[in-house]
Amino acid sequence: MTESAGRATPRLIVVVNHVVLCLVLMLCLALAACSHWRDSYFDDGIGELTQADVKGKLGKPHMVKDPLLSDETTWTYRYAISESELDPSGVKSFGKQAGNLMGGAKGGSREKVYCYMYILTFDKEGILRHWEREVCQIPKPPDPFQNGLSG
Repeated sequence: MTESAGRATPRLIVVVNHVVLCLVLMLCLALAACSHWRDSYFDDGIGELTQADVKGKLGKPHMVKDPLLSDETTWTYRYAISESELDPSGVKSFGKQAGNLMGGAKGGSREKVYCYMYILTFDKEGILRHWEREVCQIPKPPDPFQNGLSG
């Protein structure tokens, strides 16, 4: 049996579909592995972690909101997290490392550091019910050119 030129055989289509599916699964696993350990800790601890557990793991929170008329308490932690900590699998930094091996910049640029706030909400029994990670709001310095330079 001969096949027409340019036509894909059913077997080839199945193989291509399997390869695409495997690539998509690997990408999903790589993205899931990129989360910071605190994210996994809080995700797994919803409904289970107590204030004592969190304080034992992370120390005293930077800020506590305990309103009198609410059954919820909010704890806030602030952390400076480097790019490599946000990418423990090394997926994002692979290109930089390859560039350095190929004769890239000597010493390279400094690693970026980000400020994140972890905001944890506990119920009246002190059980973690919700958490979120936000980028710290850093105030912008004043623009010296907006005030005018004439004296």
